[in-house]
Amino acid sequence: MYNLLLFWSIGKKVYEDNSDNSIEKYSNYYSYYYGNSYLFNRENIRLMKLFYMCFPIYYKRLNNITWDQYKLLFNINDRKERLFYFYISLFFNSSFEDTNNFINNNYYIRI
Repeated sequence: MYNLLLFWSIGKKVYEDNSDNSIEKYSNYYSYYYGNSYLFNRENIRLMKLFYMCFPIYYKRLNNITWDQYKLLFNINDRKERLFYFYISLFFNSSFEDTNNFINNNYYIRI
């Protein structure tokens, strides 16, 4: 289980940095600091930034769903739809597979 608070905080730092090479800079820094170059590669740092951008106000409820579930939600462009699947996953205490099924079965459109 990953520490979602750490991911959210890194995403916030990258978002607030706004420099052209912020993703690469933080990738190099956190890979060195935590010693895990895969976990903090550029793609994951980009996802952490997206995590903060998509869920900036859900600070206290971050750990209620998994990182893999968040990565599913990042692919949903419509903010209302993304929040719908976030809340339905929280309400049902859903697993990754459940959240994926909600999305694939278009529950947002059906309801």
